[in-house]
Amino acid sequence: MVTKIRVLALDIDGVITDGTASLSDNGDEDKRFSFQDLDAVTQAQRAGLPVAFVTAEDTPTVDRIMRRFKCDLVQRGAKDKLLALEALSRELNVHLDEFCYVGDGDRDAPALRRVGLGLAPLNATHLAKSAAHRVLSKPGGNGAVAETIGLLRQLHSSEENADVMEKSMYAIVTNSIEAHQRLLEHALPVLVRVAQAFVRTIRSGNKIVLFGNGGSAADAQHVAGELVGRFLQESEPWPVIALTTDSSILTAVGNDWDFAEVFSRQVRALAKPGDVVVGISTSGRSPNVIRGLQAGRAEGAMIVGFTGSGGNQMREHTDICFQAPSDSTPRIQELHLVAWHAICEMVERELLRTS
Repeated sequence: MVTKIRVLALDIDGVITDGTASLSDNGDEDKRFSFQDLDAVTQAQRAGLPVAFVTAEDTPTVDRIMRRFKCDLVQRGAKDKLLALEALSRELNVHLDEFCYVGDGDRDAPALRRVGLGLAPLNATHLAKSAAHRVLSKPGGNGAVAETIGLLRQLHSSEENADVMEKSMYAIVTNSIEAHQRLLEHALPVLVRVAQAFVRTIRSGNKIVLFGNGGSAADAQHVAGELVGRFLQESEPWPVIALTTDSSILTAVGNDWDFAEVFSRQVRALAKPGDVVVGISTSGRSPNVIRGLQAGRAEGAMIVGFTGSGGNQMREHTDICFQAPSDSTPRIQELHLVAWHAICEMVERELLRTS
């Protein structure tokens, strides 16, 4: 399915009309349509979108509907809707991938599959619905065409916004690159100290304990997974624990005491002198992370913090504090990830080199 639609093609019976008919006193066939759909077609034509009718019928009723909808593009007597659309494609010099076609019957199915955007009204046959890219919420003759034109307007708006989005994404990526450059220029010595602390702790038979909230919880689990599992090379598992994974402990402590204690209570239970306790908080102000660090210090562990440039409160409670050189949460999280990968790679390389 594509978003660039240049032609809208509509079946008549079951799409423009509701698929029913009645006879007038003079024997003419009358078919019901929605004025909402009529207004929508008029608006689409005024906006420059060509609207074509494709119908298996070739009767005076088709002429009346064409006049009512002011539509000059029509394929009459089209038993094969795909062939009719291909003829329209040649006539208008527009590829079928740039057509939206709305059909409701089994004979519409091949055309619905072939065009850029195939739509089936709510009252379409099962085969037409299964062939369509999307089934509309409105039935034919009762708002399906207006819904289609509204959808095309949204797609067109998204297409127009693509350039704006690309410029915004360029600015985001550029900002991230600049933050990474600041890390490269100023933060590597701190990361080396963290890696050395991890190596010393593991060599001495002690453990590393990590925790944080949200994305920082994911980082804690990520690091534990890399070092208990493997980063780049086969190795023995190393003793690294993320305190964010035991839902029973987290909910029990949060419920029975306070959520601010969910990490500190675990640190008190697990941390010993010689261990490393790592708190991760992009703001550096998360109460449960700060209390976890304080508990680690009370137990005699080495304290490491990961935060952003504004995380000075965390820094006061750590022996080593990596402050990612940014005050934007997304950029801090990106820098934390590259920092953790660099640390894990150095720890793994050093431990395997001397094993």
